[in-house]
Amino acid sequence: MNGSRPKIALLAANLIDVFSSSVAKGAMEAAKKVDADLFVFPGKYLGYWDDKAAYDITYEYQYNVLFDLAAEGGFDYIIAADGSICHALSNQKHKEFLERLGPSPVICLASNVEGYDSLTYDNRSGIFEAVDELVFQGRKHIAILAGELDNFDCTERYAAFRERLEMHGIEFDEKYFQECELAYYSGDAAEKLLDRCHDIDAIVCANDTIAIEACKTLKARGIKIGKDVAVTGFDDIPQAAQYDPPIATVHADAEALGAKAVEIAAARVRGENAATEKVGTRFIKRDSCCRERSSKEGYLSLPDDERELLKKQFDNRIGADNVFVRDVMMLGSDLKNCYADILRPLSIVGGMTGFLYTLSEPCRHLPNEPFPKGLDWMFRAYGYCKNVFTVPENDQRIGLAEAFDNQYLCCNRQKCFIVSDLYSAEMQYGFALIEPKDDSFFSELELITYIFSSAIRTIDILRGQEKLLSELNIRNLALEKESNIDVLTGLYNRRGFLLAADKLISSAKDKSFAVCYADLDNLKVINDVHGHVEGDFALKLSAECLRSVFGEDAVIGRTGGDEFNAILPCKAADSAEKYAQAVDKYASEFNASGEKPFEFGVSAGIIVCGCENGYDLLAALDKADGLLYAVKQERKLNKKR
Repeated sequence: MNGSRPKIALLAANLIDVFSSSVAKGAMEAAKKVDADLFVFPGKYLGYWDDKAAYDITYEYQYNVLFDLAAEGGFDYIIAADGSICHALSNQKHKEFLERLGPSPVICLASNVEGYDSLTYDNRSGIFEAVDELVFQGRKHIAILAGELDNFDCTERYAAFRERLEMHGIEFDEKYFQECELAYYSGDAAEKLLDRCHDIDAIVCANDTIAIEACKTLKARGIKIGKDVAVTGFDDIPQAAQYDPPIATVHADAEALGAKAVEIAAARVRGENAATEKVGTRFIKRDSCCRERSSKEGYLSLPDDERELLKKQFDNRIGADNVFVRDVMMLGSDLKNCYADILRPLSIVGGMTGFLYTLSEPCRHLPNEPFPKGLDWMFRAYGYCKNVFTVPENDQRIGLAEAFDNQYLCCNRQKCFIVSDLYSAEMQYGFALIEPKDDSFFSELELITYIFSSAIRTIDILRGQEKLLSELNIRNLALEKESNIDVLTGLYNRRGFLLAADKLISSAKDKSFAVCYADLDNLKVINDVHGHVEGDFALKLSAECLRSVFGEDAVIGRTGGDEFNAILPCKAADSAEKYAQAVDKYASEFNASGEKPFEFGVSAGIIVCGCENGYDLLAALDKADGLLYAVKQERKLNKKR
């Protein structure tokens, strides 16, 4: 806990989902009131990717990495809306999910799992009221689309439905029972129920989404909703009230559920006693369960001025989203600061502050595989409105828990963050913390996730290209060096000598140069009599001789089999003879050592001249070569005497 302010994580499903968004909204409001820091981790529903072909959600499993991050985030308390997140899981897998959340205390929402505190709706009272209304209207053949009985709420609502029918003396026939999915795939279940039971006069649905799908099926069959078959839902989502006809439902206040959970968590972190209790529900009667319509008008129609206002708001949002996408993806050439540039447009879509974290290297994460723990995390950038900053490189490497509690996170005030997962296909790149202005930000979250992820992936590709280009440049330099070097002696070869000599002349203009053309005496004799190993030794010794005589400032090359060239900046008054004498002295001293069975000698033609360019150098080498010939001829004559 940072000082006296609790640090609480809320794990939710998709924030576009009405239940999840309402829970998050209530939690955020309560966090402000109780002065707690709240981090909302919006994943997806667990278990659906097992049937990804049916739902076209191949990579949605990646969002649930956020739950693993929360488990490692060092939170004082975790609120898990697992009744929604885990509704497609078996009881065993549901419990395994909660166990993954680590050592932080956990309170469950809308579920009841042994060993965990829970905060749930009073499902019974709302269902009781709904059944009472239907029976009061004289409806006797009441069916139920019960949802998924692995789900805690569905199980309680179904049990309450059966109990209330029995209290009214109505014997329930199992043919009126139909299990179905909780989302927008329950239409087929309604079809099966109606095909099987032609006398149905009411359908109780486990939630409003199922009720809407049931109403669509009834309309398609020409059955009058309310008059012929009553329909009731549960949750009181906005779409239920807007449907034509408006759907009767049980009001279950998800905002109150989220708010109550935060109040309990904050109190317990502070050592206060806070008991859990069920959140009340009540039945709302609407036209879908009335034999007579309360209005002749369709409830989906709007006055012209309201329709125009909504259209204007929609157009403004589209325009803002387009600007956001453009600005995020307009990456500059400075990759170090690109992470900060990504955060700059957040204010366009309702983000007040933003913090960007990436893995040091992207991580491949496959479905049904656990996300690795203990990875290397980098804190790349942060921003307050349009003021964005790159974190100094020495401060970027952090532990995961530090991502949710560090010096840049506005520690002196209460804060609420939404966590956005950053991934592309099977690759996980990192996450962003975004502080929203209000809950209208929820509808922008998936757009932000996709665009931020694309930008991070692009940066990663560019960084990879930059690294490859750097490595390629190093390799090219090495290859260029190798192509210019004589392997045996380590001197330049002919090509390398001419290039290096040209650079030397260009950098030392208006100077005089000592230019040498030399060769190793009697290389053929050494090879023939003593072998090529000794011949190679003599060549390497020639190289050492020239290095010793001309020094480090000279450019020296082996430009032929036994031929060597050298060029050295010198004073115009320097004598070529002194270099020639130094060469002879080196050879004499080596021969005096008796180290080798052959006589070592290097003949050299050396001149001192001015060189302005490569043509002058070639001319100087030609003159030195001529002088070398004269030196060798003189040595032959001396031997004959």
